Amino acid sequence: MDHIEKIQGLIKNSYQRMEQLADIVPLLRGGHGDDGSLIRQIESIFNRHGHLLQMVWGVEIASFYSSENELLVSWEQRADTGQVLEWVYAANKTEQPVTGLDCKDKCIQYVAVPLLANNERAGVLLLGRSLADVVLAFHQISGDDVGIITASRLYPRGGIEPSRLLPEWNMRVTALTHAERNLLVLRSVSEDHSLAAVGEQHVWHHHSGREYEVRLIPINGTDGENQAQLVVISDVTSALADIRVATRQSLLGGLIGLLVSEILLLLLLWKPMARLQRVALSLPYLAEHAFEKVRTHLGQSVRRFWGRDEIDVLNNTAITLSYQLEALQAQIRERTRNLAERGDDLARERDFVTGLLNTAQVIILTQNAAGRVVMLNRQGLVITGYSADEIEGRPFNELLAGDKISPEVLQELEELRLGRREQVRVDAGLQCRDGSQRTISWFHSRLLVRSPRDAVVLSVGHDVTEREQAEQQLAWLADHDPLTELFNRRRFQGEFEQILMASKRYKHSGGLLYFDLDQFKYINDTSGHQAGDALLRMVADKLRQVVRASDVIARLGGDEFAVVIRECDADGAVQVARKVRAQLGTLEFPARGRNHSISASIGIALFPLHGTTVHDLMANADLAMYQAKEEGRGGWHLFSSDERVRERMQNRVYWKEQIEQALREDRFLLYFQPVLDICTNTIGHYEVLLRMRDPRGRIISPGQFIPVAEQSGLIHSIDHLVLQKAITKQARLWSQGYKLTLSINLSGRVVDDPELVPILEDLLRTTGVDPSSLMFEVTETAAVADMMAAANLMHKIKAHGCQFALDDFGVGFSSFFHLKQLPVDYVKIDGMFVRQLVENHQDRVFVKALSEIAKGLGKKAIAEFVEDAEALILLREYGVDYAQGYYIGRPAPHIIEAPCSEGKLA
Repeated sequence: MDHIEKIQGLIKNSYQRMEQLADIVPLLRGGHGDDGSLIRQIESIFNRHGHLLQMVWGVEIASFYSSENELLVSWEQRADTGQVLEWVYAANKTEQPVTGLDCKDKCIQYVAVPLLANNERAGVLLLGRSLADVVLAFHQISGDDVGIITASRLYPRGGIEPSRLLPEWNMRVTALTHAERNLLVLRSVSEDHSLAAVGEQHVWHHHSGREYEVRLIPINGTDGENQAQLVVISDVTSALADIRVATRQSLLGGLIGLLVSEILLLLLLWKPMARLQRVALSLPYLAEHAFEKVRTHLGQSVRRFWGRDEIDVLNNTAITLSYQLEALQAQIRERTRNLAERGDDLARERDFVTGLLNTAQVIILTQNAAGRVVMLNRQGLVITGYSADEIEGRPFNELLAGDKISPEVLQELEELRLGRREQVRVDAGLQCRDGSQRTISWFHSRLLVRSPRDAVVLSVGHDVTEREQAEQQLAWLADHDPLTELFNRRRFQGEFEQILMASKRYKHSGGLLYFDLDQFKYINDTSGHQAGDALLRMVADKLRQVVRASDVIARLGGDEFAVVIRECDADGAVQVARKVRAQLGTLEFPARGRNHSISASIGIALFPLHGTTVHDLMANADLAMYQAKEEGRGGWHLFSSDERVRERMQNRVYWKEQIEQALREDRFLLYFQPVLDICTNTIGHYEVLLRMRDPRGRIISPGQFIPVAEQSGLIHSIDHLVLQKAITKQARLWSQGYKLTLSINLSGRVVDDPELVPILEDLLRTTGVDPSSLMFEVTETAAVADMMAAANLMHKIKAHGCQFALDDFGVGFSSFFHLKQLPVDYVKIDGMFVRQLVENHQDRVFVKALSEIAKGLGKKAIAEFVEDAEALILLREYGVDYAQGYYIGRPAPHIIEAPCSEGKLA
């Protein structure tokens, strides 16, 4: 700081001297004339006394400027830099002296002093003096080497000696005392230290075996390219050497003095220390409860009256303490004996409480008055995912899920902490560490508080997340079909009732589509229930694409679906039905190597036209659906109020329900009708006939339910049931010794049943029945409907050793052609030609011709409806092989004939 103050004082003094000189210069010749005479006077002064200004005052630059800042007179060199001109302008403007420092080339001090002539502004006198004079003055005063360094520029005026550059600092040396030596020192310092480091504090530098102190002093008024600093270099080698010598001498003297002091102190304290050591060695015996030993050791050194000091006081105190501790130890032993029994109880209680907290499957935590968690049990840590360190001290409200807690509950909890409530019950969300939320049923209660640090609230929480999710799932399942996620029947009826009420209130009409999937049971049976479930999900997705979001879709059960269309007329309902049919028609469902196509028969009912209640509309839409099935699968039908149609549809619905119920309850029966071998007059052949028992026990003939079964697609299930019952019966008969042949009737739809042959193969394998004892009958009408499929089926069955008969032969005009094309073993002459065989000549001709054709083709003929002896005699005469009818035997639920080896016509 001393150097800085000296430098600043020298610079300030230099400016003041230059200002004084500027005031004196115009007076060197005395007086002022006009502007022109003042200019000539100053020019004369510069010419006559310029060397005096330079030698005595150190002036290097002298110029005179007009009041308009125009250069009028200049001596030696011109100062025309922009910065200097600005100072001239400022002096003219303010009419006050202006000083400045310009260090672009070399550091020059400038002073611009305004001059007056005739009490008017005459111009500005500018004087410039090198700062090097200030440096020399500082060197003379302080004795230290000093220099000026300025910012280095690329092309300075007059060039720069390379030795004066300091490239590491980007500075140059403008002036320096003892330059030859100090330039080397500065260059070495710049290589080891940055300019900023040296500027912040002085540095000590070793160079050429000597120690230097280098410091930088910024010069006020310089920055940027004009930046300049004074550098002070002090050779402190001798001073440091003197300091080292003095330090060594001081340390040596101090050590000797310390050693002498320690010896004297030891001599003085030797005896007291020995006494103090005796006390220190005796005190540990107090911890060992050796009180008598302490008193024995310390009692030897106690002085009674004269010369007592602090150590004697310590001895007495230690002895007194031994008596007190001995008494306290006796009391502790007594109390320990009294508390020994209670200690076990407290430990058991503590262990019980700790175990209860850690094993309880509920969250247990305590809160202080500020609402922060004091303690959380193990179950709480497991549920929240926090550690004990993370949860303790955390505000309890931060654990509550914000979307599941109301401000009222938070207010109640605050009142509980303040003692205004005793209990709070609430279900709230709990925010876990992983971001998940749990639903907790909380019970908060107020605790008895004895200290401000005690917990004030006990919170017990039961995790009911799974229960809440289960309740939500049950609520959803109560209204939805879990397979398709559509509304179920219960929710559908509720929604439908709401729509009907709104329709009645606002006078709107709407439509109901009711449909099921054609042959869904066949797909379910052939490809498995998983395939059927996948198909139902695909159908549900298609319905969502077709139907508006405002309409209602439901799966009512099985493959039955319903759609309620809001605010539509008949054309709108039909249009939606067509869209549904078209979309379902695009579905192709691959399963087990087969591609199933989907179709639906859709019944349409309009409200309020066709009904105003859910029951009526559902019933009418159901009737319309069956009408659509009767008209052809994959279509739609708009309900009609025609009574005959209604009666027919109701009859069909009735028989469909009866068939389905009979299949479920196994109420289908097999009846057996004997077939006579006319040549041997024996019975070794029975035709299997189907009957159904209704719920009241009455036997129903197949003519009442078979047509409905064929139309509804249930006929395949009936065929499979008949096949299973007949072959099982045949196996039992053969095991009992009855070597009979059973003729099994197949329906007209059997030719498109791909499952029949696999079922037959499985039954033949499992029962062991001789295939040659089985004959299958198919009507001529069914066979000619698809000749290729019928022939293919017959070949597959005959390949297993079974026989085939063509029933109702002779009805068609091309019967003989059919007989040639189909691989049958028997032909059954239709009963319409046999009933009046005795009375009708044409029937006799026709039967005789049929018998001869059959024989010619290698087939055997069976005549049906033989009801008297005269007809049997004619059949024997015409060469017919077998006869069947009421005269031979009526159908019965049991085979009552004797084994065929002994069976005779009764």
